[in-house]
Amino acid sequence: MPPPYEPAPKTIVFPETGQLLRRGTRPFVVSYGGHSRTVELAGYYPEEGDDGIHVGDDMAVTDAALRQLKEEVEMIPSHGQGKQ
Repeated sequence: MPPPYEPAPKTIVFPETGQLLRRGTRPFVVSYGGHSRTVELAGYYPEEGDDGIHVGDDMAVTDAALRQLKEEVEMIPSHGQGKQ
C-alpha cells in the first residue's frame, strides 16, 4: 500500500542562501521556433527575484506548452489525432 499523500509545505528554505521561499506560481515564457507561450509555473519562489525551486511535476506545464509549440511550428498532429 502506498504511503498517504502529504501536501507540499507552504514554505521551504533555499539551501544555498537560507532565504525563505513560498509556494506559488509565476508567469514563465516557453519558446520554440520563434513562437512563445506564457504559462503559470508552480514552484517555491523568493519574495524578490525570479529564481525558484521546482519539485515533483511542477515542470509538467512547461513540457506540455513546449510540446504544443512544437506541434504548431512543425505542423505535427497532436497526440491522439489521426489514430483509429
